[in-house]
Amino acid sequence: MSTEEKQSHFIEKAITLLEKKGYDQIKANHPGYEQPGKFIQQGTNEEIMPDLTAKTLLGKDYFKVVEGDKEHEQAVVSKWKLFSNIAQIKNGQFFLLVPYGKKKYTKELVDRYNIQANLLSLSR
Repeated sequence: MSTEEKQSHFIEKAITLLEKKGYDQIKANHPGYEQPGKFIQQGTNEEIMPDLTAKTLLGKDYFKVVEGDKEHEQAVVSKWKLFSNIAQIKNGQFFLLVPYGKKKYTKELVDRYNIQANLLSLSR
């Protein structure tokens, strides 16, 4: 399975999970769904997009599937921090969707860089 296929598979699992949890207005970077809004990252002018967004009664939550990209750790951390900050501004939360086998890596990064994120485990 290619990286894109894995990503798509995990986004499908996340959509199902969010629907079960009662989220509204789910937007996903996935065929058949409206795409979440893009953001321009300061300093790099790179366009970045969360994998999913969804609304609750309180605010808007942002979701990113963890890919475990150790080569580009700083870029990953920057994106996570941006989504965490945006979620706080929108009265929501930032969730990292953690595939099987990536929990330790994710927890270490979140702790080391003091990122406000909730970890949600995704089944295989």
